[in-house]
Amino acid sequence: MNIKLDSLFEIFNKIRSLDVDSFLNDAKRRIDEIKENPTHFALTTVLQLKLAYDMFDCYLKKQCSLPWKTVVAIFSVLLYLINPFDIIPDFIPGIGYLDDAVAIGVALKLIRDDLRDFAISRGLNLSEYGLD
Repeated sequence: MNIKLDSLFEIFNKIRSLDVDSFLNDAKRRIDEIKENPTHFALTTVLQLKLAYDMFDCYLKKQCSLPWKTVVAIFSVLLYLINPFDIIPDFIPGIGYLDDAVAIGVALKLIRDDLRDFAISRGLNLSEYGLD
């Protein structure tokens, strides 16, 4: 899928028309869900990251095709994860993996639809991967 200028304008218009109260309510609801079951949240994130890895492997082996944005997002997050020079060094207790978590979260958000399609093509249970 190519990003077009019209699409960017559409995104900016949505941002400008954002209902702040609705946004904050949705964010609070999601935070409360994560707070109630952080293990499930962590597990689905790890499963999605593994699925992204499998998608990238499939692409590199020329067994499937992916949009360029998905290839770039997966490559970037994998490169960041193996790079020894993090924004926040991993050895710092409590916050060492925070930058890795943010990078993973952003990448997974960008490729969510493609992850979902890939999971469907592999006959995987979407709810196990938090993709339903």
